[in-house]
Amino acid sequence: MLTDRLRRSVRLPEAVLTGLLAVFVAARVFICVRGDVFTSFDTFSYAHRGDPAFDRGSLVSLTGHAPRLWGVPVFYAIFPNDQARAVAQWTVGTVAWALLAWALWACLRTLVARVVAVAAVLVVGLLPQVANWDFAMLSESLSISLGVLTLALLLLWARTSVVWYLVGATAVAVWWTFTRTDIRVFVVFLILALAVVAWRRPPKRRHALVAGAVLVLATIWCTAITPVVDRTYAGWSATPEVRHEEGLMLFRLRLHVLPNPEVKAIFQREFGMPSCPGMEEIAAGPAWETAKFAAAYEQCPEFKAWGERNAADVWQRYALAEPGVFARQMREVVRLSVAGSDYAKTERVVPMAVEKLVFPPRSWVLKALGAALVLSAAAVVFVARRRPDLALAATVVAVGSGVSLLAGIWFGAGEYWRFGIQEAIGLRLAVLVAVVAAVDVLVVTWRDRARAPAPQERSAPEAAEKTTSGAP
Repeated sequence: MLTDRLRRSVRLPEAVLTGLLAVFVAARVFICVRGDVFTSFDTFSYAHRGDPAFDRGSLVSLTGHAPRLWGVPVFYAIFPNDQARAVAQWTVGTVAWALLAWALWACLRTLVARVVAVAAVLVVGLLPQVANWDFAMLSESLSISLGVLTLALLLLWARTSVVWYLVGATAVAVWWTFTRTDIRVFVVFLILALAVVAWRRPPKRRHALVAGAVLVLATIWCTAITPVVDRTYAGWSATPEVRHEEGLMLFRLRLHVLPNPEVKAIFQREFGMPSCPGMEEIAAGPAWETAKFAAAYEQCPEFKAWGERNAADVWQRYALAEPGVFARQMREVVRLSVAGSDYAKTERVVPMAVEKLVFPPRSWVLKALGAALVLSAAAVVFVARRRPDLALAATVVAVGSGVSLLAGIWFGAGEYWRFGIQEAIGLRLAVLVAVVAAVDVLVVTWRDRARAPAPQERSAPEAAEKTTSGAP
C-alpha cells in the first residue's frame, strides 16, 4: 500500500530530472570549493587591482571610454575581490547550464531523448574546458554563460510562448553583446532567428519583432563605441606605443610569420619585409614576450617603417598571393580555436574518456568535430518539420559559431584557444541539440507505429460490415 502511494506521488520523469540536476549541482559545488582563481595581464583592464601601477582609470563606461566593453567590468564592480567574482561567475554558469537542461527537457517529448539531452548538457557544463573559466578573471566565463542562458530562455519561450522568457532572453542577450566585441556576430544571427520566427509564427510576430529591434539597437550601440574602446585600451596595453593595426600585425608576425621559414620567405619575397634580428630571436623561442617583441620592433627603424606601410592590408595580400600556404595555416588556427583549453585549474569530475569524446585531442579535433557537424546537419534536415524550433536553434548556433570563429581569426590574433572558446562550445551545443531532437523524433515515430493497429486488424471490421450488408 505504501509503495503504491509512493509511486502515485512521485512521477518517474520528474524524479529523473530532479536527480540529474541534483548531481550536477553537487558536482559544481565541489568544483567551486576546490577551484583556484586565475588572473592574467588582461585582468587589470576588467577589475581594479588596488595598485596604482595597474589602476589607471575608470573601467566602466557606457560610451566606450574604458579599456573594455562594459559587460564584464560592471559585473566585476559589484563584488569586492576576485574570489567573490569567481563565485558569482560560477553561480551564473550553474544557473545557465541547469536552465538549458530544463529547457531541452521541456522541448522534447520522449523520456529517452530528455534523459540523453539533460545528461549531455550537464556533463558539458562540468567539463574543465567549460567550468574553469568561472575562476578566470577574464571575459570568457560570462561570454559562455550568457550565451547558454540566452539559448535556454529562447527555447522556453518557443515551447511555452510565455513572453517573460523572451524578455529575459533579450535582456541577457543585450548584456551578452557587451562582454566581447565578437559576440555581435552571434547577436546578428539571433536577430535573424527572431525574424524567422516573426515570419513563420504570426502569434509571436509582434514580440519577436520588438525583441529583434532591441538587439539591433544594442548591436549598433556596441559597434559605435568599439573604436573608442580600442583607443582607450592603449593606456592599459603592454605596448601602448603601437597602434591597433600594427599591434595586430605584430601578433601575426610573432605567431605565424617569423617562426615559419616558408611564410617568412614569402613575406620577404612578396611584400619586401626587412630583417630584424631582435624580433626574429624572440620569435624563435617559446615565450610570448609581447612587450619585448614590440620593443624590438620599435628599435628596428626599417622594419617599423615597413610595418606602418603594410599593417592595414598585408594579411589580405598574403591570403591572395599564397592561398595554399595561407589555408594550411588557417586550418591550424581553427584547430587550436575549437580544441578547448583551461586556464584556471579545476577538479575533474567527469571521466577522461567522456571529456575526450566532447573535446578530442588537438591532433584529430577537426575530423571529429567535422563529422559531428555533418551528422547534426543531417539531423536538422530530418527534424525540420516535426521539431522546427530545435532545428532552427541548432542551425543558428552552429552557423553563428562558425562565422564568429572565422571572423575572430580574420580580424584578430593571439590566444586562439582562449578567444575561440565560446564558439567551440557553441558548435558542440549545436550538435547536441540536433542529435537529441533527431532521437526524439525517431522514438516518437517508432512509438506511433507500434501503437498503430495492424493491417489485418483494420480490415476485419470492414469484412464483417461487407458480410452483414450482403445478407438477405
